[in-house]
Amino acid sequence: MTVARLAWWTATVVLAVALAPQIDPLVDFRAAAVLPGVCAGAMLFAALARMRLKPAALACVPRERLLARTLVLTVKAAHEEAIWRAIVLGFLVVPIGRLGALAVSTFLFAAAHVNRLGTRATQHLATGLVFGLAYLVTGRLGAAIGAHATYNALVGVGLLTGRDMSLSATSDATGALVRSRGASRATPTPEARPIVQSPPVASLVAVSKSFGAVRALDRVDLELRSGEILALLGPNGAGKSTAVSLLLGLRRPDAGHAFLHGRDPRDPEARRSVGVVLQEVGFPLSLRVHEAAEFVRAHAPGAPPAAQILERFALAELSDRVALGLSGGQQRRLAVALALAGSPRTLFLDEPTAGMDATARRALLHDITAFAAEGGGVLLTTQQLAEAEEVASRVVMLVRGGIILEGTVAEVRGRAGLAKVTLRAEKLPRLPGVASTDSSLDRHVVYVEDADAFVANLVRSGVAFRELQVTQVSLEDAFVALTREPDG
Repeated sequence: MTVARLAWWTATVVLAVALAPQIDPLVDFRAAAVLPGVCAGAMLFAALARMRLKPAALACVPRERLLARTLVLTVKAAHEEAIWRAIVLGFLVVPIGRLGALAVSTFLFAAAHVNRLGTRATQHLATGLVFGLAYLVTGRLGAAIGAHATYNALVGVGLLTGRDMSLSATSDATGALVRSRGASRATPTPEARPIVQSPPVASLVAVSKSFGAVRALDRVDLELRSGEILALLGPNGAGKSTAVSLLLGLRRPDAGHAFLHGRDPRDPEARRSVGVVLQEVGFPLSLRVHEAAEFVRAHAPGAPPAAQILERFALAELSDRVALGLSGGQQRRLAVALALAGSPRTLFLDEPTAGMDATARRALLHDITAFAAEGGGVLLTTQQLAEAEEVASRVVMLVRGGIILEGTVAEVRGRAGLAKVTLRAEKLPRLPGVASTDSSLDRHVVYVEDADAFVANLVRSGVAFRELQVTQVSLEDAFVALTREPDG
């Protein structure tokens, strides 16, 4: 907490203490008011704990920083209540009465803390109502402060002792769940749900971002955890690069919150242990390959020698070349080498294999997998869906700024609900249950809802066919099926 912020909070509380009795003559500040407030805060905590809710300000805070953050929020309760109860609610009592003032101030309190309706809006309406009632019933600001501070303190204690209260299914510490916009979210079985205890290393919480009239992201919740490779997929313009730029602090969300290592992504400390390969790779005009490696490793104590970094990515023979003079694929390899040169905790890779030959691509995928196996978190955006299928532990599919699907590769395949049938025939008849068909001369690839029923109908049709194969759909097949525009 900075001195300036502490001074601002103190001045606000003092101003409220001075003005509130003039605004609302029933207000006083005797210490006895704190006890009923403490009871109200404890009851509020118990009620919301049953709903598995917690303050958004604690949603993505690492465990080691949770106690300090809880103490800050507990102290901040006095500042919040001075503004919302003594000043806002107290000022409204005279013109619109106590009930009207309670309703309006509670709504404004919730609106100031959330950016959309839903679970968190309901949560803030409930907390604002309880804190306001504590103030009105006792006529004492200390009651509202006691309720607010007690609630924040109990939430922090609950999280520290492992009694986590998740914001929603999308931020559950147990991980991914296949989900569709507009559809109810099913609860995964314990067998299908990976147990992940670590907090997210990067996350978006109810984030929206627009560029003019274009809505790039719309209320997106996203988490990247240690030890996983998260593949962020979607067609061009889906919002993938925008999500990455928000997580890296290159842009600010219009609504919601972005976290990187438990901090604001614009905080240099949050980005110190991040390796990044963005879609557009650029290097200074005169910088040589080995100089680029030395420059990056100089900022990371304990980083391996530059020669070792270059050797790992088959760049040792190019060490004296000017970086901008390398081919596109070589520049891409250098960018990945530099991303790993500083021994990062987390990697953001945007189309990392673009322009690479098969050998370099294979080596990079091996390195990514090894990095995650050692506890690193990897966010991978790629148009090469076969790569995502090969290395991703979890897949998130973005379409038109919203997440339409999230889960393991197997779950995404299953969500497509299709099987792939390949055969050769002079002509393929019209058969029921066919989602789509790709034909080239006498070879047909058919995506069907029920492979057994399709084959039975094909036999009954009397059409001569050969080389029939029924296989599981690939991630690419599922992606095409799930992002296909509806007919009409």
